[in-house]
Amino acid sequence: MWYLVLSRPLVAREQMMGSLDDHLAWMRSQHDASNVLFSGPTADHSMGIYVIRATSREEAQTVADSDPFHSLGFRNYEMLDWEVHQVMGAGPFSSGEMAFRREMAGGAVT
Repeated sequence: MWYLVLSRPLVAREQMMGSLDDHLAWMRSQHDASNVLFSGPTADHSMGIYVIRATSREEAQTVADSDPFHSLGFRNYEMLDWEVHQVMGAGPFSSGEMAFRREMAGGAVT
């Protein structure tokens, strides 16, 4: 499962800068471990966004909680469960395939 993390500041940017290297080292380790697929700030730098791959929401929360910006109280985050349909060419490309997945999942698939 995929989880979209929207990380928003709780303090002024200047207060976080002393921990930026720790945050970036943490992010590198998460990319290297294949826990985070991609990451980066919004164009206006008002928040950070990253995508976590995990087997459960709890596992994804553990990853997000370990971000130094979060654990030090500089930022909080909102996590969205993301049902990715098309990643690197994989996913349903027809309404028939969508209907099949919906039936197999026993519920709505959008």
